[in-house]
Amino acid sequence: MKEGFQQQREQRIPVTIITGFLGAGKTTFLNHILQKYQNTRFAIIENEFGELGVDSDLLLHENIPVYELVNGCICCTLNNDFYSSLQLILESHHDIDHLLIETTGIADPSQVIDLFIANEQISSNFIVNSVICLADATILEATLDNEPEALKQIALSDIVMLNKIDLFKSGNTQDLKELISEINPMAEILETTYAHTNGSPILNTKAYSCQHIEQTTLSFDNLKISLSEIFKENHPNGWQNKPLKHAIRAEGFLFNECFDKELFNIWISSLIYFDQNNLYRAKGILYFKDSKKRYIFQAVRGSCVFEEGSEWKEGEPRFSKIVFIGKFIDRDTMENKLEKLFVKHEPQRV
Repeated sequence: MKEGFQQQREQRIPVTIITGFLGAGKTTFLNHILQKYQNTRFAIIENEFGELGVDSDLLLHENIPVYELVNGCICCTLNNDFYSSLQLILESHHDIDHLLIETTGIADPSQVIDLFIANEQISSNFIVNSVICLADATILEATLDNEPEALKQIALSDIVMLNKIDLFKSGNTQDLKELISEINPMAEILETTYAHTNGSPILNTKAYSCQHIEQTTLSFDNLKISLSEIFKENHPNGWQNKPLKHAIRAEGFLFNECFDKELFNIWISSLIYFDQNNLYRAKGILYFKDSKKRYIFQAVRGSCVFEEGSEWKEGEPRFSKIVFIGKFIDRDTMENKLEKLFVKHEPQRV
């Protein structure tokens, strides 16, 4: 980080990261956002080799500053141009409400996300609102079969916009939505034409907030019940394994044993550091001994954040629920490792 990068604002600027493979409609979407939210004061960071180019008339009319990176892909280098752009946004005379970042079609967005989580100076000024992936419905299956970057873009996204459905010959997008859900079952899927959002509040999702992480973790139900009699009535069949077309998948675990906080911190930090090429994202609700509140955690790439969540209600069964998204996750191995992090009960004295 360049010297002089100081906190300039009382409230952090929300950041929406726009990803998606070549030709999926990212720049069309960006232009649509500028047109739809004309009362929002945007700043934009984009790579020099955008597919179509941002509508210059919109930019001039709305006085929107655009910072173009000229030394390669934002996700590959995160060079000084990117830091300089963030610095200029903070120092700008424009009062910025929201930062939009358009990555290139071949980019892995995890490094950008990680930067806004791991870098203290940046995270004190900016907060990720969501990662939005544009997916071309007409060629999605072929793209996912041949382009590993496209798989990762979907795996890391909070919203997947299944775009160009008006050109999709079969007209039935259910198989495509199931394919997306196989890769990332926690993503919201929007069917779109010309990247129109159809009223979805995409600039106010707060997908990286403690409250949203807690909510989405609770809603995730594709998991195997582990050591928990409490939840078996609601999940009598447990986890049903099914063959997936791609190696990327989500695995969820539910425990009613409490974790040792120190052991869990050490383990998860080690896991995301050494296995960051395979483990794309993790999030969960944690039950720690003697804690009156739930602990909410999320991890992207090599960074992990813990926050206090809502209080456990009196008489409420306490639990931990954890979701991992990545490739080649060995479920049994992961479960065995997690079980070793439980608080060990001291033997009773006689």
